[in-house]
Amino acid sequence: MRSMSALACALLSLLATSVMSSDVMPQADNVIATESVKAADIAAMAATDESALAVNVWPMVGQAKLKVLVWEVYDSALFTPSGTWQGAAPYQLSLTYLRDIPASKLVEETEKAWREQGRSHPRLNEWLALLGDLWPDITEGDKLVFGLNASGGSAFWFNGSLIGGIDDRDFGPLFGGIWLAPDTPRPELRAQLIGPASKLAQNSRP
Repeated sequence: MRSMSALACALLSLLATSVMSSDVMPQADNVIATESVKAADIAAMAATDESALAVNVWPMVGQAKLKVLVWEVYDSALFTPSGTWQGAAPYQLSLTYLRDIPASKLVEETEKAWREQGRSHPRLNEWLALLGDLWPDITEGDKLVFGLNASGGSAFWFNGSLIGGIDDRDFGPLFGGIWLAPDTPRPELRAQLIGPASKLAQNSRP
């Protein structure tokens, strides 16, 4: 009798364990599904909302290192929702600086690049002044991200935090074009950013 009672208890315990396991498994599946939906929502939001940083969500298209003479300036990386360059927004361009650079120098280089590309716009000087107020001085290791969405809205992030943007739909394509337009002053850098990336390109310019 005792052996029969023990066997009955064992069977009941096994049945209860099976029921509990069947209840837990769907919950685990639901957690995975929920996480996938959240990731998709983040990616979709980043594609349309210039306030959403997407460099940790979108796949990388390409990357390149800018080197001027013997000085390494920054590591750059381009991100899009598809992981390929379609020739237009949305995209986000990340610059991780390898040396200290004052904000005034960044503005100066922006103006120089536009001049070399023959860019003109009635608000160009105003944009440069606004960038001087917006950008902080750069310390080695800092990361500045520029994002342009499909509707032309743009924004900047500094070390992961949104710092603002220029409220003009003409600004984003001209600024991003410094790196990505066919007439970029640094075509070798552009080729690495928009193409397959196996390693950082070493780009030198006298």
